Amino acid sequence: MPTLGEELRNRREQRLISLAEISEATRIGTRFLKAIETDNFGILPGGIFTRSFIRAYAKHVGMNEDDAIGLYLRQVAGGGAEHETANESTSQPTPPSEAAKRSTPPPKVVAPQRIVSPEPSSRFEPVTFRQSPSHTNWSTVVIGAGIVIFVVIIVLALVKQLNQGTSDTSSQATSAANKTAPPKPAPSASQPPSQPTATSPSAPSEQASTALEAQPGQPLIIKLEAATGDAWVRYQIDDAKPTTLVLKQGTSQDLPPAQTHVTLRLGNRLTLKLKINNREANFPPDTPKFASQVVISRENFRTFFQ
Repeated sequence: MPTLGEELRNRREQRLISLAEISEATRIGTRFLKAIETDNFGILPGGIFTRSFIRAYAKHVGMNEDDAIGLYLRQVAGGGAEHETANESTSQPTPPSEAAKRSTPPPKVVAPQRIVSPEPSSRFEPVTFRQSPSHTNWSTVVIGAGIVIFVVIIVLALVKQLNQGTSDTSSQATSAANKTAPPKPAPSASQPPSQPTATSPSAPSEQASTALEAQPGQPLIIKLEAATGDAWVRYQIDDAKPTTLVLKQGTSQDLPPAQTHVTLRLGNRLTLKLKINNREANFPPDTPKFASQVVISRENFRTFFQ
């Protein structure tokens, strides 16, 4: 008759199950499973733990749990009886006669109670608290942190670029305004103040013509004001990149200085007031009222004062 270990091993091999699979399913170390298959119960924890291991193993390979425990108890009891018989035979100097053997009743076989002494902690393996290691937690955290840092860097770069563009535009407008408004010389004490002279009706036009003469190197400065309502404006200075802005009613905007021309695309021309080099100007009469395009250059800017 096969032993408990042989029976369990035969059932396991018939089902093509490895010890590692049983260990993963029952949370029992492979060292203890090998001890059960070899009937080496001495290295098991003993007591209720040994029975629990045998029940779990038998259930996994399709063997009745009670039959497995009964077979285990018979093996343990038989092993204890054989041990006692061997001790008695070695202690008697001469073997008993055949009559004595027949008259003497056979000794009762009593299963010895196993006293389990605590074994070093190194003998035990984790049984119920084994957890499969995780390999994705840290990688997920690192990838998420990298994405967050990348997004923050992009946002900071965009904000910095916008701030630089705003500061450059403001500095260009300020420098252009300083160039177009040179300081007036203070009158000397020896020179008497000039007396007003009578001017003819043609004098204002002559002064405007003189003021409108674009000196070499002097830029064109355009100022737009939303007088009667909000206005959408898209402007291009020389060959630079077009810029779009929305003027709220009552606000104005000085465009950056231009060396050759300024291209304006206007949503509603009627709401805007125009100034060229600090002088009020008018859009040409043939300019469309809505969705119009106007080009102001050194060659045609005088037509905006007619």
